[in-house]
Amino acid sequence: MLSFLRSNNPIYFFFSAAILPVIAIIHYLNSNELNWPIEAFFKLTKTALYTLYVFTVFFTALRINLIINKSVFFQKSNYASGLIYIVLIGFSGNIQSSLNPLLGNLFVVLALENLFKIFRNRSCKIEVFNASCWLIISSLFYGLNVFLLPVLWLALYFIRPFQWREYVMPLIAFVFLAAFFIPMSLINDGFYSFFNEWLVSFWRISYASVAEWGYILACVLIGLLICLSSLVFTFVKSSNRYKKIAWIIVSLLTLCFSQFLFIKFFLRVDYPLFFSLVAPFSILLSNAVLNSRYPWLIDSYLILLILGRVLIEYVV
Repeated sequence: MLSFLRSNNPIYFFFSAAILPVIAIIHYLNSNELNWPIEAFFKLTKTALYTLYVFTVFFTALRINLIINKSVFFQKSNYASGLIYIVLIGFSGNIQSSLNPLLGNLFVVLALENLFKIFRNRSCKIEVFNASCWLIISSLFYGLNVFLLPVLWLALYFIRPFQWREYVMPLIAFVFLAAFFIPMSLINDGFYSFFNEWLVSFWRISYASVAEWGYILACVLIGLLICLSSLVFTFVKSSNRYKKIAWIIVSLLTLCFSQFLFIKFFLRVDYPLFFSLVAPFSILLSNAVLNSRYPWLIDSYLILLILGRVLIEYVV
């Protein structure tokens, strides 16, 4: 059905990216001048913010493709991961509330790129330091990304023998960034209130219906079942390098899912902010697309995913 997902031709990826400006224009025409949470900070027009949304999603998807194709996670180059990321984000709705976590996603993907560069037989302090900086910066855009910081130590645990210097690199990265932000807050009296307002700005979001929450949870749970079953199938017969990268992705997915549950059941936020989950989910789902023994099942899931979102948005 969706054979283009299994193609290594990049034209399908760039074609899928065309849905982003279309969705942004439709949302812009129906927005009724809604305020963006970060509008007061960037002092940009709504047109510029929609452009930033489109660029952020596309560039993140492009980085996912480049990172995953340089790894050994797939046997041949493909663009399914970025394509699926674009489609899932494009049909997730509520563009205004998504820009903060999507900017955070970009830096999470950059951190993932550095974690994939960790090898067993050579020192990796620089890679861990860079990944730590990217993850901390992602938390500045979307505060709940602090949930993802343990992936730094989990990556070391799964790939490297224990070297205490590598395990303290995230702390050094935190001190390094703090050395920049703390003096800034002391010099600028309004920096603290500005930063505090920034961190809480993404909670100014709309209400989600019970039907929308049910749809999101069903999609996530079914998708996780499909992804993990396909991963187990490929995991058994793959190389050690593949298995180590798979553990990094699964660890990130688990932490993102914990963040997702924390948002709903502890913070009791009405709108399902699950955007961080989409990055590792799209990688694992593309693995299912390429390696599943039942491709029709994956294609049916993706089609129903999109149709369900359209029904929730325009019918229910």
